[in-house]
Amino acid sequence: MKCVNHPDRAALGYCSRCGKALCPECLVRLSTGNFCEACANPGAAARPRRPIPWWLIVLAAAVLFFLLRLAIH
Repeated sequence: MKCVNHPDRAALGYCSRCGKALCPECLVRLSTGNFCEACANPGAAARPRRPIPWWLIVLAAAVLFFLLRLAIH
């Protein structure tokens, strides 16, 4: 069997999750088994979540303060 990423190389093992054949360079060994890069780091492909911008928090606090002042008077 040949490596899914390198067709010119023989596969050393298979990904425990998706079953792809992998050469020694592509095989990621973890304590829970052997994985391909995508299955070993599933969050790497996902877009990182952005924090709420500081200016949006300040704007929301200012609007809330203004609305509370109107309600009191």
